[in-house]
Amino acid sequence: KGASKEVALQQTLNQLFDNNQKNQFTSTIPPETRLLGLRIDDTGIHVNLSDEFRYGGGSTSMIYRVAQVLYTASSIEESANVYLSVEGELLDEENPLGGEGLILAEPLTRQKFVEDFSFN
Repeated sequence: KGASKEVALQQTLNQLFDNNQKNQFTSTIPPETRLLGLRIDDTGIHVNLSDEFRYGGGSTSMIYRVAQVLYTASSIEESANVYLSVEGELLDEENPLGGEGLILAEPLTRQKFVEDFSFN
């Protein structure tokens, strides 16, 4: 209460990752994943995650872990543009997620994600 949107999102994402490490909820996010940074500016919400986010599971797991972060990050504004990075590198056509190469078109939005991955 009373926190800026940026601080509130940092706390929420950290809680998501902490609960995952404690195995309190089922998650496709690798347990050691950490939030390295979060910034909100005129272009959208920029989320920087640790390298652990890249590994483990197949393409379905990758899709759902992106969805968990995207939907959490956009919880303050459902139509927000979200930019996901790992260790400071934007996940996009040049830098796909994971060994199977899940290609994300940045910026991510809930609507675009549903269209691209038939997720709902």
